[in-house]
Amino acid sequence: MKKVDVHISDIINSQRIDVAYFTEKIGEASFVPLSKYVEIKGGKRIPKGKSFSQEKTNYLYLRLSEIDDSGIINYDSLKCISEDLFNTLQRYEIKNDQVVFSIAGTIGRVFVIKDIPSDKRIVLTENCAKIQPKTEQVLSDYISILLNCSFVQKQIERNKIQTTIPKIGLDRIAKLKIPEITSLDLQKEIIHIYQNAQNARLKKTNEAKRLLNSIDDYIVDVLGIVNTEHKEQSNSFYKQKISSIIGGRFDPPQFHPERTETLDKIKKGNWCKLRSVIHNVKTTTSSISKNDTYVGLENINGDTGEYVITNEKESISSAALFKKGNILFPKLRPYLNKVHRAQFDGCCSTEFHVFEAHDIHPDFLTIVLRSNLVLAQTKHLMTGNTLPRLQTTDIENLIIPYPDMDVQVMIVDFVRNIQYKVNLLKEDGNRLIDDAKLKIENIILR
Repeated sequence: MKKVDVHISDIINSQRIDVAYFTEKIGEASFVPLSKYVEIKGGKRIPKGKSFSQEKTNYLYLRLSEIDDSGIINYDSLKCISEDLFNTLQRYEIKNDQVVFSIAGTIGRVFVIKDIPSDKRIVLTENCAKIQPKTEQVLSDYISILLNCSFVQKQIERNKIQTTIPKIGLDRIAKLKIPEITSLDLQKEIIHIYQNAQNARLKKTNEAKRLLNSIDDYIVDVLGIVNTEHKEQSNSFYKQKISSIIGGRFDPPQFHPERTETLDKIKKGNWCKLRSVIHNVKTTTSSISKNDTYVGLENINGDTGEYVITNEKESISSAALFKKGNILFPKLRPYLNKVHRAQFDGCCSTEFHVFEAHDIHPDFLTIVLRSNLVLAQTKHLMTGNTLPRLQTTDIENLIIPYPDMDVQVMIVDFVRNIQYKVNLLKEDGNRLIDDAKLKIENIILR
């Protein structure tokens, strides 16, 4: 049996008495506090009574859910804040080459901020800390890699506060123990190893996206739809018969050639309106507990439609209830493709239209609703400039292919096979990163 000597001051400082905590600390004796090399500051939430800007501005707000697993940020998708609000929160600004560290929910995700547009200023969410090296002899990319190493991640796990939403304080981050920072040349060598692994994973990711993009081509091929590329017309006059607008919308986008051409393609085969194959789920609630599984738009992966856990929730006053198997279709920004078939019971943002499928394969319906055949329709039905959205009636009137059940099953089987291959590529990419981390740890700790 291994004996571990623990000083009473360590128990007082850590407020821990479990054996595992101190056993895992063996080997960290020669390490130094992270704060020796970096400054650590918090982010900030939007103050009570304030909100995001309804207009486009050069001032943005960064949430962890908007950083992908590779650390890439689509700055065009970030929510805007007013210049006055930015001036109030300016001390929480995040800049290029600073490290972001998640401190709530999924703790310990670490990224280096890159490629902020020159005309943009960004405030960091309160659920993250920002880390800045104190000298030029310490590289941000190296700090990020170091914090992702297993011997630091284990410390992060030990130091998190076990509440409803797990958290870690800035003081505890500062006390994380790391090996003495090595020379600039060795830092650069380690960064090179890690970036090579990231690039290799990116190739896997791009192959996965290619496979996902092939789904649309397969669908139109099986359904016998000619998949011709729309070319914009030089004028904006769309002639329509009066009978086609009686009892419906008559705004010009409704009759945009791209939309009407898509409808013409679908109507060459069997088709129906969405409302004829769904039952709406209309139950809403205002009593949401912290233990409820809540699904916001940020929880749906736009590439795959899968549910993903994020650290942040919007302020929730009411939600739509759903059951396992229900389909969640986004009213807000439908072009982000946040269509999801629920894998559990829960509640979701009221920005989703919730329904269940009937007389149609539910997985086929979900696939079709995520396809370009539907996206091309929604593109010209949205109202609102800053927060473009669909009305419930427009969603229910979407035209969808409605082939025989054997064709629906064939398409579902094809997509499931694609998703299986995509998951394998994702696992291979993650394995490349894990192997690189192991190699790097051996270099750092030798």
